[in-house]
Amino acid sequence: TRRLVVALLPVLAACSPTVRVATPEPLKVDIDMRVDIYQHATSDAPAAGPEGEAQDRRRARMAEIQNLKNARLVGENRHGLLSLLQAPPGEYGDYVRRTLEAENADRLALMKQLATERRVPLAQIEAEQATLWRERGFPGEWLEVEGPDRAWHWEQKQG
Repeated sequence: TRRLVVALLPVLAACSPTVRVATPEPLKVDIDMRVDIYQHATSDAPAAGPEGEAQDRRRARMAEIQNLKNARLVGENRHGLLSLLQAPPGEYGDYVRRTLEAENADRLALMKQLATERRVPLAQIEAEQATLWRERGFPGEWLEVEGPDRAWHWEQKQG
């Protein structure tokens, strides 16, 4: 039997199917990607001054703000701030208003500081920030956009 197995091995090896791994044409992949590059402070210490504190507070409430956007309660307005679109009743509504006011106060403080540093009108910084927030928004979020008639209106961002 050993001789038989040895004799059949070349025959069995020749009968094995050929599996092609290569494709006749290269695979095509369609990728749409945005890359944001940030420069963070080089030390672990928080940024100095009120601006650093505002940035820290904004970072701490980032998830809360996204939850409010996902719930379609707030939207990004044309001034780079958040607007309340639907006020929930009761304590939760009060929480939403307080969170919105705190976020807008910190955003406004940072925009004023940026306008002072760059020596440009606050309205220019507001417009730049509003554009940035519109670009960063996720599909379904409410955004205040300018229509062809130059009137502002609210619409949900499309995917």
